[in-house]
Amino acid sequence: MDLTNYDKWFDGAKTILIKFAEVLVAAHNWYERNAEKIAKYLLVFADFAVWCSATDKLTKNQIVFTDDLSIEFAEKISKSENVQELVEEYYFDNDEQNMRMLMDRCEAYKETVPYKELYMQTLDAYRRAQYHLACIGMFSLLDGVLADVSHMITATNFKSRIQTIESKISDKIELNEIDRKTLCIYTSIEQMKDSVFGDSRFTDVEPEGINRHWIIHGRTRKVYLKYDFLKVLLCLDAICYMSHLADTIN
Repeated sequence: MDLTNYDKWFDGAKTILIKFAEVLVAAHNWYERNAEKIAKYLLVFADFAVWCSATDKLTKNQIVFTDDLSIEFAEKISKSENVQELVEEYYFDNDEQNMRMLMDRCEAYKETVPYKELYMQTLDAYRRAQYHLACIGMFSLLDGVLADVSHMITATNFKSRIQTIESKISDKIELNEIDRKTLCIYTSIEQMKDSVFGDSRFTDVEPEGINRHWIIHGRTRKVYLKYDFLKVLLCLDAICYMSHLADTIN
Protein backbone atom coordinates (compact mmCIF):
# COMPACT_ATOMS: atom_id res chain seq x y z
CA MET A 1 0.00 0.00 0.00
CA ASP A 2 1.59 3.25 -1.19
CA LEU A 3 1.33 6.00 1.43
CA THR A 4 1.80 8.77 -1.13
CA ASN A 5 -1.48 7.82 -2.83
CA TYR A 6 -3.44 8.85 0.24
CA ASP A 7 -2.66 12.52 -0.34
CA LYS A 8 -4.86 12.44 -3.44
CA TRP A 9 -7.98 11.81 -1.34
CA PHE A 10 -7.68 15.22 0.27
CA ASP A 11 -6.19 17.33 -2.52
CA GLY A 12 -8.24 20.33 -1.36
CA ALA A 13 -6.25 20.39 1.88
CA LYS A 14 -2.78 21.86 1.43
CA THR A 15 -1.17 20.06 4.35
CA ILE A 16 0.38 16.70 3.49
CA LEU A 17 -1.65 14.05 5.30
CA ILE A 18 0.93 11.27 5.45
CA LYS A 19 0.49 10.81 9.21
CA PHE A 20 -3.22 10.22 8.84
CA ALA A 21 -2.50 7.79 6.01
CA GLU A 22 -0.26 5.82 8.37
CA VAL A 23 -3.19 5.32 10.73
CA LEU A 24 -5.32 3.88 7.96
CA VAL A 25 -2.54 1.63 6.74
CA ALA A 26 -1.97 0.45 10.30
CA ALA A 27 -5.65 -0.44 10.62
CA HIS A 28 -5.57 -2.43 7.40
CA ASN A 29 -2.39 -4.27 8.37
CA TRP A 30 -3.67 -4.96 11.89
CA TYR A 31 -6.79 -6.61 10.49
CA GLU A 32 -4.72 -8.76 8.13
CA ARG A 33 -2.33 -9.86 10.90
CA ASN A 34 -5.16 -10.78 13.25
CA ALA A 35 -7.62 -12.35 10.81
CA GLU A 36 -7.26 -15.80 12.36
CA LYS A 37 -7.66 -14.50 15.92
CA ILE A 38 -10.72 -12.51 14.93
CA ALA A 39 -12.26 -15.56 13.25
CA LYS A 40 -11.79 -17.61 16.44
CA TYR A 41 -13.16 -14.74 18.52
CA LEU A 42 -16.32 -14.67 16.41
CA LEU A 43 -16.95 -18.33 17.15
CA VAL A 44 -17.04 -17.53 20.88
CA PHE A 45 -19.06 -14.32 20.74
CA ALA A 46 -21.93 -14.75 18.30
CA ASP A 47 -23.17 -11.23 19.06
CA PHE A 48 -19.86 -9.80 17.90
CA ALA A 49 -20.14 -11.76 14.67
CA VAL A 50 -23.48 -10.05 14.05
CA TRP A 51 -21.89 -6.70 14.92
CA CYS A 52 -19.08 -7.29 12.40
CA SER A 53 -21.58 -8.22 9.71
CA ALA A 54 -23.60 -5.09 10.42
CA THR A 55 -20.62 -2.73 10.40
CA ASP A 56 -19.44 -4.25 7.13
CA LYS A 57 -22.83 -3.59 5.53
CA LEU A 58 -22.88 -0.07 6.91
CA THR A 59 -19.41 0.63 5.54
CA LYS A 60 -20.37 -0.66 2.10
CA ASN A 61 -23.21 1.86 2.23
CA GLN A 62 -20.69 4.62 3.08
CA ILE A 63 -21.87 4.89 6.68
CA VAL A 64 -19.35 5.19 9.52
CA PHE A 65 -21.65 4.45 12.43
CA THR A 66 -20.32 6.52 15.32
CA ASP A 67 -22.92 5.67 17.96
CA ASP A 68 -22.71 2.47 19.95
CA LEU A 69 -24.19 -0.21 17.70
CA SER A 70 -26.62 -2.24 19.82
CA ILE A 71 -27.01 -5.93 19.12
CA GLU A 72 -30.70 -5.35 18.32
CA PHE A 73 -29.91 -2.75 15.67
CA ALA A 74 -26.98 -4.83 14.38
CA GLU A 75 -29.30 -7.80 13.86
CA LYS A 76 -31.75 -5.63 11.92
CA ILE A 77 -28.96 -4.35 9.69
CA SER A 78 -27.51 -7.82 9.13
CA LYS A 79 -30.87 -9.19 8.02
CA SER A 80 -32.00 -6.15 6.04
CA GLU A 81 -31.77 -5.72 2.28
CA ASN A 82 -32.25 -1.96 2.66
CA VAL A 83 -29.61 -0.56 5.00
CA GLN A 84 -30.33 3.01 3.93
CA GLU A 85 -33.91 2.75 5.17
CA LEU A 86 -32.79 1.58 8.62
CA VAL A 87 -30.13 4.29 8.89
CA GLU A 88 -32.61 6.98 7.86
CA GLU A 89 -35.08 5.74 10.47
CA TYR A 90 -32.38 5.85 13.14
CA TYR A 91 -31.28 9.41 12.39
CA PHE A 92 -34.38 11.07 10.95
CA ASP A 93 -37.31 9.55 12.86
CA ASN A 94 -38.53 10.94 16.22
CA ASP A 95 -38.12 14.55 15.07
CA GLU A 96 -34.53 13.79 13.97
CA GLN A 97 -33.46 13.39 17.58
CA ASN A 98 -30.36 11.31 16.80
CA MET A 99 -29.42 13.58 13.89
CA ARG A 100 -29.65 16.65 16.10
CA MET A 101 -27.49 14.97 18.74
CA LEU A 102 -24.92 14.17 16.05
CA MET A 103 -24.89 17.77 14.81
CA ASP A 104 -24.56 19.13 18.34
CA ARG A 105 -21.70 16.72 19.08
CA CYS A 106 -19.82 17.76 15.95
CA GLU A 107 -20.32 21.44 16.77
CA ALA A 108 -18.84 20.93 20.24
CA TYR A 109 -15.61 19.28 19.11
CA LYS A 110 -12.55 21.44 19.60
CA GLU A 111 -11.50 20.44 16.08
CA THR A 112 -14.52 22.19 14.54
CA VAL A 113 -14.38 25.34 16.68
CA PRO A 114 -12.03 27.20 14.27
CA TYR A 115 -14.56 26.52 11.50
CA LYS A 116 -17.70 27.37 13.44
CA GLU A 117 -18.98 29.93 10.93
CA LEU A 118 -18.62 27.48 8.05
CA TYR A 119 -20.17 24.74 10.16
CA MET A 120 -23.22 26.82 11.07
CA GLN A 121 -23.72 27.96 7.47
CA THR A 122 -23.48 24.35 6.34
CA LEU A 123 -26.12 23.30 8.85
CA ASP A 124 -28.29 26.19 7.68
CA ALA A 125 -28.08 24.82 4.13
CA TYR A 126 -29.03 21.38 5.45
CA ARG A 127 -32.06 22.75 7.30
CA ARG A 128 -33.15 24.53 4.10
CA ALA A 129 -32.95 21.17 2.27
CA GLN A 130 -30.05 22.50 0.15
CA TYR A 131 -28.22 19.21 0.47
CA HIS A 132 -25.82 19.71 -2.43
CA LEU A 133 -24.51 22.94 -0.89
CA ALA A 134 -24.46 21.29 2.56
CA CYS A 135 -22.25 18.45 1.25
CA ILE A 136 -19.85 20.92 -0.37
CA GLY A 137 -19.59 22.89 2.86
CA MET A 138 -19.09 19.80 5.02
CA PHE A 139 -16.38 18.35 2.76
CA SER A 140 -14.61 21.72 2.78
CA LEU A 141 -14.75 21.80 6.58
CA LEU A 142 -13.57 18.20 6.74
CA ASP A 143 -10.54 19.12 4.62
CA GLY A 144 -9.61 21.78 7.13
CA VAL A 145 -10.06 19.50 10.14
CA LEU A 146 -8.00 16.76 8.49
CA ALA A 147 -5.21 19.21 7.76
CA ASP A 148 -5.24 20.33 11.41
CA VAL A 149 -5.30 16.90 13.05
CA SER A 150 -3.15 14.92 10.62
CA HIS A 151 0.06 15.69 12.52
CA MET A 152 -1.57 14.68 15.81
CA ILE A 153 -3.18 11.39 14.76
CA THR A 154 -0.45 8.83 14.20
CA ALA A 155 -0.36 5.07 14.18
CA THR A 156 1.61 5.06 17.44
CA ASN A 157 -1.15 7.08 19.15
CA PHE A 158 -3.38 4.06 18.91
CA LYS A 159 -0.85 1.39 19.73
CA SER A 160 -1.98 0.87 23.32
CA ARG A 161 -5.68 0.96 22.41
CA ILE A 162 -5.30 -1.50 19.55
CA GLN A 163 -3.08 -3.75 21.65
CA THR A 164 -5.83 -3.86 24.29
CA ILE A 165 -8.39 -4.88 21.71
CA GLU A 166 -6.01 -7.43 20.21
CA SER A 167 -5.34 -8.89 23.66
CA LYS A 168 -9.07 -9.19 24.38
CA ILE A 169 -9.65 -10.92 21.06
CA SER A 170 -6.75 -13.32 21.72
CA ASP A 171 -8.12 -14.13 25.18
CA LYS A 172 -11.71 -14.24 23.88
CA ILE A 173 -12.85 -11.43 26.19
CA GLU A 174 -15.90 -9.50 25.08
CA LEU A 175 -15.21 -5.99 23.75
CA ASN A 176 -16.82 -3.01 25.47
CA GLU A 177 -18.56 -0.02 23.89
CA ILE A 178 -15.36 2.01 23.42
CA ASP A 179 -13.55 -0.99 21.93
CA ARG A 180 -16.35 -1.59 19.44
CA LYS A 181 -16.67 2.04 18.49
CA THR A 182 -12.93 2.46 18.03
CA LEU A 183 -12.63 -0.69 15.96
CA CYS A 184 -15.59 0.28 13.80
CA ILE A 185 -14.34 3.81 13.08
CA TYR A 186 -10.70 2.81 12.80
CA THR A 187 -11.42 0.31 10.02
CA SER A 188 -14.47 1.84 8.32
CA ILE A 189 -12.57 4.99 7.33
CA GLU A 190 -9.88 2.88 5.67
CA GLN A 191 -12.43 0.78 3.81
CA MET A 192 -14.16 3.91 2.48
CA LYS A 193 -11.02 5.46 1.05
CA ASP A 194 -11.97 4.64 -2.53
CA SER A 195 -15.71 5.22 -2.48
CA VAL A 196 -15.87 8.50 -0.53
CA PHE A 197 -12.38 10.01 -0.84
CA GLY A 198 -10.98 8.36 -3.94
CA ASP A 199 -10.06 10.25 -7.09
CA SER A 200 -11.42 9.28 -10.48
CA ARG A 201 -11.20 10.82 -13.92
CA PHE A 202 -13.96 13.24 -14.75
CA THR A 203 -14.18 11.64 -18.18
CA ASP A 204 -15.33 8.44 -16.48
CA VAL A 205 -18.83 7.72 -15.22
CA GLU A 206 -19.49 9.49 -11.92
CA PRO A 207 -19.13 7.07 -8.98
CA GLU A 208 -22.19 5.86 -7.13
CA GLY A 209 -22.79 7.27 -3.67
CA ILE A 210 -20.95 10.39 -2.51
CA ASN A 211 -17.45 11.22 -3.70
CA ARG A 212 -15.50 14.16 -2.35
CA HIS A 213 -13.42 14.61 -5.52
CA TRP A 214 -16.48 15.08 -7.74
CA ILE A 215 -18.35 17.29 -5.29
CA ILE A 216 -15.51 19.65 -4.31
CA HIS A 217 -14.42 20.15 -7.93
CA GLY A 218 -17.94 20.97 -9.07
CA ARG A 219 -18.23 18.07 -11.49
CA THR A 220 -21.09 16.18 -9.92
CA ARG A 221 -24.42 16.05 -11.72
CA LYS A 222 -26.31 14.11 -9.07
CA VAL A 223 -29.22 15.18 -6.92
CA TYR A 224 -28.20 15.12 -3.25
CA LEU A 225 -30.41 14.11 -0.36
CA LYS A 226 -30.23 14.53 3.42
CA TYR A 227 -28.90 10.94 3.59
CA ASP A 228 -25.84 12.05 1.58
CA PHE A 229 -25.18 14.90 3.98
CA LEU A 230 -25.45 12.47 6.88
CA LYS A 231 -22.64 10.37 5.38
CA VAL A 232 -20.24 13.34 5.31
CA LEU A 233 -21.26 14.51 8.78
CA LEU A 234 -20.53 11.02 10.15
CA CYS A 235 -17.07 11.16 8.56
CA LEU A 236 -16.43 14.41 10.43
CA ASP A 237 -17.66 12.85 13.66
CA ALA A 238 -15.36 9.86 13.12
CA ILE A 239 -12.26 11.99 12.46
CA CYS A 240 -12.93 14.17 15.51
CA TYR A 241 -13.45 11.06 17.64
CA MET A 242 -10.09 9.68 16.49
CA SER A 243 -8.43 12.98 17.33
CA HIS A 244 -10.03 13.00 20.78
CA LEU A 245 -8.98 9.41 21.39
CA ALA A 246 -5.42 10.28 20.40
CA ASP A 247 -5.46 13.06 23.00
CA THR A 248 -6.57 10.67 25.75
CA ILE A 249 -3.87 8.15 24.87
CA ASN A 250 -1.00 10.64 24.71
